[in-house]
Amino acid sequence: MIMKIHRAYQFRLYPTKEQEVIIRKTFRCTRFVYNYCLDLKKKNNYLTKFDLMKELPKLKKEYPFLKEIDSCSLQNAITDLMVGFRLFEKGHGGYPKFKKKGVKESFRTSFITSSYKGTIYENIKLDLKRRIIELPKIKEIKIRGYRNLDKISGRILNATIREVGTRFYVSVCVEEEIKLPERKNNQAVGIDIGVKNLVVTSNKEYYGNPRYLEKYEKKIKRFQQELSRKIKGSKNYIKCKKKLEEVYRKLKNARKKTVEEIVAKIIALHDIIIAENLQVKKMLEHKNNHKHLRKEITNATFSEIIRVLKYKCNWLNKIFIQVNPYYASSQICSGCGNKESIMKDIRVREYKCSKCGLEIERDYNASLNILKEGLRCYNN
Repeated sequence: MIMKIHRAYQFRLYPTKEQEVIIRKTFRCTRFVYNYCLDLKKKNNYLTKFDLMKELPKLKKEYPFLKEIDSCSLQNAITDLMVGFRLFEKGHGGYPKFKKKGVKESFRTSFITSSYKGTIYENIKLDLKRRIIELPKIKEIKIRGYRNLDKISGRILNATIREVGTRFYVSVCVEEEIKLPERKNNQAVGIDIGVKNLVVTSNKEYYGNPRYLEKYEKKIKRFQQELSRKIKGSKNYIKCKKKLEEVYRKLKNARKKTVEEIVAKIIALHDIIIAENLQVKKMLEHKNNHKHLRKEITNATFSEIIRVLKYKCNWLNKIFIQVNPYYASSQICSGCGNKESIMKDIRVREYKCSKCGLEIERDYNASLNILKEGLRCYNN
């Protein structure tokens, strides 16, 4: 069976000084168009995407510097704004805000192809043998990443350029066709996601929590203190802010690597993966969860584990099941089904059943219950 997927390949960019000037200019112009259209939308909420797109020619006449950058990036700024409004109307996000300088600087350009007299022209070209990507207005830029790949199969959809700390990255979104593999053993596993151990499986496999935040916390705190003492917008302020962003980048990559390794091991051995349907937002807002626990929940990246599991299972023809979020997996005895309300206290790490006498580790007991409940839902 063939399935079409969208996959993003991220490369580090090594622009020249001239190319860096164009990239930063594009950041400013897309931010300007986004904020201008947001202001119009606030004044008249009935404006459509088509209405805002019609403003671009007028803006280019009034502000000639907008002609110096890729036109697709300006159109995509308006598209992103309208997506923000659509999500807000559906209740999936807050009201769109004005973009600020130096905060999540990025822009996206769309892939365009045309032919003239038998010659095909493309505005985005990726050459992994030469380690170069060609982008509109910016021309050829050196890249690094995916050393084992000679080429990327599939159709390029768009490219997103962003600045993270002191580095520039490009994410190339590609539409690919993949052949879904056959399931090997139909073996099922239940997984309990937690703070002490990131993942505990019903096969009694424990994946510990590296707690990367503890490693970088002192640096983050120090740079935040330095940043608060500097004049906002000054050169020293910008330098310090980039150092802080660099630490956050390392923290994010460390967490990402751990999650990818855990998910890869679980998926390689099982065809049916059953997990909790965690409501992380409610867990963070719960009044009984003190500050330290909320911090641990955020650091444990619960949502990221579920997100990666979902799309990996989809790509590899695995079955992914999530049990009801109100299913009391930690309180139920995996042996006899008795419910112990004392297990609501997460400090109790050992499950002791008052009915059948079973003594078992809390998270392992929960994973067994998740497996049973998931299989029940699957078979029904």
